Amino acid sequence: MKQGKKTSFYLISAVLTFALVLGACPNDTSTKPKDTSVLKLSGQVYILNTDLENIDYAALMTGKNIAKTDIYKENLDIDDGGLGGSGKITKGKLSYTIGVPLDLSPINEDGSLDYLKERYSSLKFSSEDVNAAVVVLETPDSEEYSGLFKGLLGINLESTGLLQMTLKITIKMVNYIYVDSDLKITADADSFEYENDELGFPIVLTSEKINLNLKKGWNALYEEITAQSDIPPELIPILMGLVQDSQNPLPQGPDLSALRPTGNLKMSVGDPDKLNWTLLPSQSPDDDDDDDDIEPQYP
Repeated sequence: MKQGKKTSFYLISAVLTFALVLGACPNDTSTKPKDTSVLKLSGQVYILNTDLENIDYAALMTGKNIAKTDIYKENLDIDDGGLGGSGKITKGKLSYTIGVPLDLSPINEDGSLDYLKERYSSLKFSSEDVNAAVVVLETPDSEEYSGLFKGLLGINLESTGLLQMTLKITIKMVNYIYVDSDLKITADADSFEYENDELGFPIVLTSEKINLNLKKGWNALYEEITAQSDIPPELIPILMGLVQDSQNPLPQGPDLSALRPTGNLKMSVGDPDKLNWTLLPSQSPDDDDDDDDIEPQYP
């Protein structure tokens, strides 16, 4: 089924504010229950540019974030892979609503929460008899973009001494998941390797112990990666040379495969502010592979 997509930083789905309204009755200190049966996502859409082979190296060397985002102002249709939601991007603003998904699958199958088992050998669900669905917003009619995610990508380079530099990476993301009954997820701390084509090198991560309580209905799962790597000494002169001649960078940019950042991953239930809805560049297949189902690759 089409919803069989990997979540998290491979899935890692989609999109903006969880718009679940908490309200208090007049003269009443109690709080009304959240309506988790409906998910509403909205907000300004941005364009992500993380091409590490054609970056502004002068900006990189001054410590600025090179994962640039530009405001999107056009119209674009979106698709959720048959989950039953409806929405679109109008003049750069996202509007999407979904109730109970039409297509649910077991939590450990078809891209719902199975990706967690790749990270945590000790992963446990309070019940295996729970069905789920994760929102992945794609842009099937666009040749430029493959989909949307709600998050933040930071790539910075800092000088730590004479010919000593450190690359710092921050990845924040929210995924929206529906479960048809309450679910508790637990796991001990673990380590794994995270790879992403946008970065061009792996990140070795240590995951914190998790204890997540999902309620029946829609939930927001927040993930945050912080990692860093010392720049190999042989790469620093190349970067410095590119800064001095930033108008004529190397055709393919420097080889960053030697980088191997290490860092931490933490997860929680929630939807923090200041994360942007961002369009991802298209990853179109070659002409010979037109029949392949190309899905968005999320940071």
